[in-house]
Amino acid sequence: MKVIFLKDVPPTARAGDIRVVKNGFARNYLLPNGLADLATKEVVARAAGLRREAEQRRLSNAADWRTLGEALAETPVVVNARSGPTGRLYGSITPAIVAQRLFEITGRTVDRRAIRFPTPVRQTGQFTIPVRLYEDVQIDIKLVVVAESVSGADEPIEPSQDLEADVNQAAESDVVAGTTSEPTDQSTDQLEAERES
Repeated sequence: MKVIFLKDVPPTARAGDIRVVKNGFARNYLLPNGLADLATKEVVARAAGLRREAEQRRLSNAADWRTLGEALAETPVVVNARSGPTGRLYGSITPAIVAQRLFEITGRTVDRRAIRFPTPVRQTGQFTIPVRLYEDVQIDIKLVVVAESVSGADEPIEPSQDLEADVNQAAESDVVAGTTSEPTDQSTDQLEAERES
């Protein structure tokens, strides 16, 4: 199906492009969401205007993202994470975590796929991470991973003496009363007879 794109749909096309796409993609996604229209003669005549408008929008968005990127490049992005006594994290910092933190700081959505770690972040400390904010706007952010304080997380849990005494006393009372958790031969025979009937 031949369509003209009304809005940018990366990586497929930019606004004003005329492309042949699969029928299902056009009918189920592009046309209902207003991202494209059928490439009729009237619509194709508007293509030049759509391209100009889209180019102006891209330049405006790029300028906004550059301004935001300059502010982000100077401000460290702090992430709290659980870690052991040596500073090694329980897990690692993912691009989704950084994208969520950037959203909390800026109020703008940053695609997690635009955040690339040179090496996995599995330790507390400061790291430099490249982030592509927009098509041609890329910055390096300072990621600071701080150990989350969890009280008593590394302390082993020891059973209390009272708990052991309660368990032992309950076991002794079962034996004295003649009730045990193991079935006797007679109760086993009764169960089998009930199952058969």
